[in-house]
Amino acid sequence: MTECVDNPAERLHGLLIDFCKAGSELGPNVSNWNAWARALTYEETPLVTDSAEFFARLSAAMMLPQQVRQAVGAVVSDPEQQEYMLRPLAGVEAALLASVQAGHQVSHVWQHFSKDGDADSSAAIYSLLGCAHELRRAQVEAVLTDTDGQHLTTMINDLIEAVLASELNEADKQFLLTRLNDKLAAVQQARLRGRYALETTTDAAYGALTRRPNLIQRLRDAQLLNRLADLFTKFNTALALTGQTVELSETTVHMLERGLGN
Repeated sequence: MTECVDNPAERLHGLLIDFCKAGSELGPNVSNWNAWARALTYEETPLVTDSAEFFARLSAAMMLPQQVRQAVGAVVSDPEQQEYMLRPLAGVEAALLASVQAGHQVSHVWQHFSKDGDADSSAAIYSLLGCAHELRRAQVEAVLTDTDGQHLTTMINDLIEAVLASELNEADKQFLLTRLNDKLAAVQQARLRGRYALETTTDAAYGALTRRPNLIQRLRDAQLLNRLADLFTKFNTALALTGQTVELSETTVHMLERGLGN
């Protein structure tokens, strides 16, 4: 896996480009929510504009400008440099504020940060790229690649089907399905929320399992334990920085063997 940046400036930069592309494809006079739904769709099933998931993702998008300000403030000490880097962000914030109302057309949102949806000529989008480079120099983190995301999605869906088809009791099934669906959502939204949700859902599921030794035995009996351990390993290695994947993979396997009693 290549080293790449995973920070709010990079995520907001990519999101605005996707929004401009979606608006151009749908037309400037459609509801901005239709364009956001397309830009925020990370799985095969299109996101529905009046769904709870749509509002959750749009809310997460609206938090990104403030996250950019906080991240830049933490790594850029010169106030004048901060102001220079973040000045175009005001237009993005105005665009997101305008997106609260479904009745606003795409063109109404565009006017705040991009002329007619032209991402290449947008000062705000260009500025975000500069912020992303500045944050990259401060800290490089691995982001989930599309290939890893597709692989993890397949692994999780296959495991969900295996759990449903198993002879585990309903309480055990519900416990596992809840954790697996949380991980699936984190994978599908990695381009919006970054690696934090991936790490927290993995850590939470691992901790919950290690506190249930009886369930671990039932998973072993149902021939699901090794598949679950493989999923944990894939999550951890997918998020490791270049040059650390082998070491992390070996460490993860040893931890799972001890912690899950494999």
